[in-house]
Amino acid sequence: MNRYMKKIFSIALLFAASVALLTSCSPKEEDDLFSSSAAERLAASKVTYTERLGGTTWAMEFYPIDSDEYPEGAGYLILNHFFKDGSVDQAMKNDVSDGVFVRDTSLWEVIADMGPVLSFNSYNNCLHTFADPGIYNQGQGFQGDYEFKIIDLDENADFAMLKGKKRGTYVRMTRLPDDTDFEAYINDVQDFQSKIFSATAPNDCLLRVGDTTMVVTNASSGIISMYPYGGDPISETTDHAYMITKHDGKYYFRFREALEFGENSVQELVYDEANDQFVGTEDGGTLIQGWPVGKFFLEYPIMPKSWTLTLEGTMSEKMKAVMETLNNEISQMTDPLDRRKRKLAFKGIGFSNKADKPVWNVIYKLPSSSGNSSQSFNFATSLVDNNVTFNYEEPNDDAAANFLGSCSSVSPLLQVLSQEYVVSAVTTNFNLTKIRLTAISDSNLWFEITL
Repeated sequence: MNRYMKKIFSIALLFAASVALLTSCSPKEEDDLFSSSAAERLAASKVTYTERLGGTTWAMEFYPIDSDEYPEGAGYLILNHFFKDGSVDQAMKNDVSDGVFVRDTSLWEVIADMGPVLSFNSYNNCLHTFADPGIYNQGQGFQGDYEFKIIDLDENADFAMLKGKKRGTYVRMTRLPDDTDFEAYINDVQDFQSKIFSATAPNDCLLRVGDTTMVVTNASSGIISMYPYGGDPISETTDHAYMITKHDGKYYFRFREALEFGENSVQELVYDEANDQFVGTEDGGTLIQGWPVGKFFLEYPIMPKSWTLTLEGTMSEKMKAVMETLNNEISQMTDPLDRRKRKLAFKGIGFSNKADKPVWNVIYKLPSSSGNSSQSFNFATSLVDNNVTFNYEEPNDDAAANFLGSCSSVSPLLQVLSQEYVVSAVTTNFNLTKIRLTAISDSNLWFEITL
């Protein structure tokens, strides 16, 4: 083969190799990922979600906007029953409805709009009130949505997740039994929330997440404030909206968004009735608790406290006998400054721990005075967990010493008080307006004192 033929042969081989290479690298024809078009899939999802909602009942955790300001940033409980005929029955009872139970029927539909959207497409006095610019903030209102992108709505799911089409606020719905009594359910949840997070509770509560402890305040508003335990309540406070719902017989506390504390986070907790606390659904070590009752009684850092037990108060028969003996004697005593020698009126006993000076007081009314008088007796106290020990020391002053000498029933009272008591909440550790003291040595000796 001459050199020309060799050159032609080489070129031919190079061309054949190039063709083979190009052929091997050319994309193969792929099978279609979907057996239907996007429009067909969207139409199918409308049918699917319509079928899943039709005939079902849900508790909607509705947040008008993503804000920490009350009232537009708070959460509002709205119950929904979606009828298969395209109507929806809604109910609510909140500050927006002036505390009145409101129920209304309107229309609903799953529509297509860059994905399936749940549209409440005719006016309802519940949900649409939050979109009415004529209420609350004139011209703006609560800015709430009434159309929601369907983020998650699995078949037979306990929860559905929606997202406001305009405001982008996430709204969760919890599945309820289809025969749920709307007014009874709302009243149940509100009664529980008022009991646990009472506006008149004298104590804060605590959120424990991992190694972090936060002081929780203002929970009754639906937007709690919190700051680190031992921290500055002015500069370190943050606000967070939450809601309470009930399903499967349990009460659930859920923040609008998950809160991060280092490597730990918290969003939802369930109420543990036996231990009177909320426990994280994802982490059993995450807790919301009332203030420890013993520390609140003796060491609460915010306010001095005066506790009272009247003769009409709640107590055991043993304590009542001590109180009645004291009452009988005091009611026969006279005011030395009253010329008419009118009798004293026994009002009860009280405990105060002002300026780190624990005293038990015998309280009575002088006939010549419009207010109450008292005589104070000093005690030493110690606290171990929720066990408080009282040890009587001496009268607080000369007037108390004279009273002790003239009223023989005071000494038995001081002896009864001078022992170890377990301190417990009467209703809940989240509201320590009233606590019970039960003698360690005798469970039949107990009494309840009130702030």
